[in-house]
Amino acid sequence: MEFVHAAKVEGLPKIVSIQNNYSLLSRCRFEVDLLETCHPKNCNIGFLAYSPLGGGMLSGKYLDTDSEAAKKGRLNFFPGYMERYKSSLSREATVKYIELAKKHGLTPVELALGFVRDRPFVTSSIIGATSLEQLKEDVDAILTAPRPLPAEVTADIETIFKRYKDPAII
Repeated sequence: MEFVHAAKVEGLPKIVSIQNNYSLLSRCRFEVDLLETCHPKNCNIGFLAYSPLGGGMLSGKYLDTDSEAAKKGRLNFFPGYMERYKSSLSREATVKYIELAKKHGLTPVELALGFVRDRPFVTSSIIGATSLEQLKEDVDAILTAPRPLPAEVTADIETIFKRYKDPAII
């Protein structure tokens, strides 16, 4: 807000966008600290949400640690990489989000990417696909998930969120 104000006072260009971690597993820090600067009705700074699948956790591929997808995934490939998703309540919350997706006829990826896509302050999502199959799944999910997600889906998301606020924060 200070930078936006200074730019306005000095007649300089304002910040165009910011890039922060944002997903069903990581919301509070952004929503509390930066949301107002990105909201279209306030400063309207573009928000590029990175890791909308929580490092791949929200896809469900890490729930079975012996699966081929988990073995090839970044969380297991690079020791210590995104440890916050492995050493926290993220796994437990992910199970709840996957159950919610199934309940509403969505894939876990459709739920996670649809949630981020539908936020009024999100300009775009930065996905980290490591294969063409993942890229196709991500693009298809963004395009085919109901737009916006139905009210009952978002209500169920908020119910889980009340129990698991930012579970990736250790």
